[in-house]
Amino acid sequence: MSRTIVIVGGGASGALLAVLLARQADRPGVVVVEPRAEIGPGLAYSTRSPGHLLNVRAANMSAFPDRPDHFLDWLRRDHDPEADGGLFAPRMAYGRYLRSLAQAAGIVHCRTMATAVTVEGDAARLVLADGTVLGADHVVLALGHFPPVDLPHVSDDAVARRIYYRDPWADHAPMPDRDAPVVLIGTGLTAVDMLLRLREEGHRGPVTMISRHGLPSLGHIPCAPCAQAAIPPGTAPAARAYLRALHAALRDGVAWPAAIDSLRGTSNLLWARLPLSEKIRFRRHLFHRWSVARHRMAPSVAARVAHDMQRGTLAIRRGHVHALAAGGDGGVLTLRTARGTEILAASRVINCSGPATDYRHVGSALLRGLLRTGQAVPGEMGVTLATGAGGAVRDAAGHCSPVLSAMGPMRAGTLFETTAIPEIRQQAAELAARLGRASS
Repeated sequence: MSRTIVIVGGGASGALLAVLLARQADRPGVVVVEPRAEIGPGLAYSTRSPGHLLNVRAANMSAFPDRPDHFLDWLRRDHDPEADGGLFAPRMAYGRYLRSLAQAAGIVHCRTMATAVTVEGDAARLVLADGTVLGADHVVLALGHFPPVDLPHVSDDAVARRIYYRDPWADHAPMPDRDAPVVLIGTGLTAVDMLLRLREEGHRGPVTMISRHGLPSLGHIPCAPCAQAAIPPGTAPAARAYLRALHAALRDGVAWPAAIDSLRGTSNLLWARLPLSEKIRFRRHLFHRWSVARHRMAPSVAARVAHDMQRGTLAIRRGHVHALAAGGDGGVLTLRTARGTEILAASRVINCSGPATDYRHVGSALLRGLLRTGQAVPGEMGVTLATGAGGAVRDAAGHCSPVLSAMGPMRAGTLFETTAIPEIRQQAAELAARLGRASS
């Protein structure tokens, strides 16, 4: 009898898994529960901005581990005949790629949300928002990212007057004054995306990016690859030891981007070796520097950001947002900086501080129910969910569920690298193989 696998979430993570399951000779029944109209693009790749580019080269963006040129071949056929493996393609093109794969796979799409899931022995039961109840032999949680944590002390007027936007990807009203100042909370890739979108919409006024560390994203630069991992596998499991090993590689002449990229295949193993106290130390003191070096901009995007900074229309500030109130023609932002309390005026403030990862407070009825009943627990440092091998969800007793799995960003409570397509693709392939074996 064919098994039924329900994937909750139809963005990139859920779509990649569904497509790989559909390729199996003895394919199970696959149902994707996704409220959006289409499976595939999700949040990351549904942008309508042609300036939003992938930050991974086309050669490493195939949906299939065993067909590394698949995306590049599609790109040449359906988007750019001259594309090469080094191209940083538009994200909207990658969204079309994922959509085309999902459509060709013939996946059953339930266009609604899952509100509850209950594991019952070796099966599960899902309740959907439209009242439908689905039975499943296995449930995979692939919900992707949630909107950022709200800024503190935001006045109701600032929200009502559409000065403040908590979700950077929500539909924004056009700027009535193209010369008005805008503040972006965050200095990472999401803030860069919002800057590009503003400029494409004709905004020409000053933009200020603000974050606790004030570190802007870095751009990709050409360099020779590192012959071996910059942090050897036998390095002592401590944040300082990892940092010393990385610095040693740099002193030996390895370019910093190559040193960072050399860790893609081993970073999760290195992370798993660290005791919790060292993971906390890394998060507190080193993560912000790792993040700007690891998650780099496409070269053309970096050039546009640099141009804005040279013109003086983009400033990057180090500070902590204390409050936002409406006042006059816009918002009044109170910052805590090294110099003390400062006031900054802005016609619009967009929260680009990164996705919320504490699932106890993201507003998902499904996750709230799993955590309340003990079918799932938060991961390390309260991040996402605790998972075991292959993404099996851990319950309150520490047991790995044979029925409930998580993938993609939802595994950040255990894994260090789990948000980029190369890592998600590998997760999808391994999980599809395991679920395929279970059905045989």
